[in-house]
Amino acid sequence: MITTNSTVKTPLGEGIAQAPAFSIRDGHDNDVATAVLVRLPINDATRPHLNKSNCLTPHATLSGLWVFQVKELAL
Repeated sequence: MITTNSTVKTPLGEGIAQAPAFSIRDGHDNDVATAVLVRLPINDATRPHLNKSNCLTPHATLSGLWVFQVKELAL
């Protein structure tokens, strides 16, 4: 189970979960996905992904926030 401050492995490297998992819903209140907000350091692996739609902090310099589906993560 992913909880706040858990270390998780993402497709971009190891990061820290910033909140428990949450549901993403469509306009009809149907769950579309379960996601987690993850803080990752800005480095050579993450820098090219700052402009992707799942990055909430495109101008970050030290660490950034990304949203990943739970199925993309490992503990």
